[in-house]
Amino acid sequence: MNIEKLIEQVIPPNDYEHRNEFSNTHIVDSLNEHEKEMLENALINKLLEHDDTLVIETLAYIKSEKALPLLYDYLKRCSNEMAKIISAVSIFQINNDSSMISVAIDSFKQIEINKDAYFKYKLAPAFHYLVKFNNSIVNNMIEKYTTHGEYLISYNAKKALGYNL
Repeated sequence: MNIEKLIEQVIPPNDYEHRNEFSNTHIVDSLNEHEKEMLENALINKLLEHDDTLVIETLAYIKSEKALPLLYDYLKRCSNEMAKIISAVSIFQINNDSSMISVAIDSFKQIEINKDAYFKYKLAPAFHYLVKFNNSIVNNMIEKYTTHGEYLISYNAKKALGYNL
């Protein structure tokens, strides 16, 4: 197995064309345990070189406990609220650290406070990450948006919560 080629398949270039609606789970699922371990090590090295939330999400998908110190460190130094939410959810998916729920809620509140021109486009993906906590506080927070006047926001809140649309 060529690990460089595998990394190219699992982590495509970070642009809209390559990552819009991209999922690498089918690739990861097709790997044997040895290949997953090689991938895990390569992803950790990649994250050491460059911050990339897809790398973080992939490490969470493979439940990389080896990556946890690096993920916690990234979370401390990260200034992007959406990346903090993704990182907190990813850490939670690996080790069920319930303190990550409050980290994600705090980041979500910062997105709410800093309403910019992209506000509605930031909320939609945030909802879909936050529901992964399967937590009543988080779900109630999202529920408040199901009646929002902006259709895109209310639609995505409902979709994240599993409403039949």
